[in-house]
Amino acid sequence: MSLESKKIACVILSIGKRYEKLSLVSFNSFKIHNPDVNTYLINEKNLSDYSCSKYLGKIGIGILKYMLGYEIMKTKNYNKIIILGSDTITCSRLDEFIDDQDSDIIATLDYPYQFDTNRAISPDSETHLNADVVCFNNLQAISDIIKVSIYHPIYYEQGGLNEVVWMQNKYKTKIADYPYSSSKVIYNVRAKGNIIANTGEKPWKEYVSQYKVRDNKLFSFDNKQIKVFHYCEGLGTLDEYNFNEILNWWIFSCFNEETKTFFKNVCGVGDFFEKRYEE
Repeated sequence: MSLESKKIACVILSIGKRYEKLSLVSFNSFKIHNPDVNTYLINEKNLSDYSCSKYLGKIGIGILKYMLGYEIMKTKNYNKIIILGSDTITCSRLDEFIDDQDSDIIATLDYPYQFDTNRAISPDSETHLNADVVCFNNLQAISDIIKVSIYHPIYYEQGGLNEVVWMQNKYKTKIADYPYSSSKVIYNVRAKGNIIANTGEKPWKEYVSQYKVRDNKLFSFDNKQIKVFHYCEGLGTLDEYNFNEILNWWIFSCFNEETKTFFKNVCGVGDFFEKRYEE
């Protein structure tokens, strides 16, 4: 099947008023760079259009997002589906996702520590997968991740993804930004610094403040093109004050002016990075 004949979708789930403006950045930035992909921004206004909406409040939001991806891919006969968190900023065409027709799962890297639970373990610290930026060419792979996610009470769908990839070995998997040392692109949290943080620490500013723009492309502190930026700040666990404050810290303290201008002019985010974030 040629790339031109493939039907591709992207799913972003945004539940809660606090995510409205944030998820529009995710939606608009993805759409402007990937106009050939049918993009679904699902929130309280349209969630009832999908049969799996009955599970809202009964399962984790992340698992529900995967269920929506499964339902949309199956009922609308998509060949490929991309699943993104509502706290992401797409900075380029996602070639590594869109052009890969052979892999069942195209995953992306989490922070560089080994994923290790009583059900699954990644091979090493360089192969820990993050579930908020992922692509599927195989419907059954999504189904299998959903089925095992309920057995990961901390990691949920991220546990499910790592378990299916590393323990089941049923699917051909490609990691878009692996191995990190030789990768020319970043698709996830490694853009914050190829490091892990101690509890209570946020060492990201040192690395993020070094971003550069060349030829309408955003590059990291270590000169890799950032395809997707992912805040990955556990926003769903924060109260209103801390939710707003962490986003304002990013807007006014972390991103340099060159980067914010790039987001506005190249990623279609409007004035999001020019004013304080308030719910």
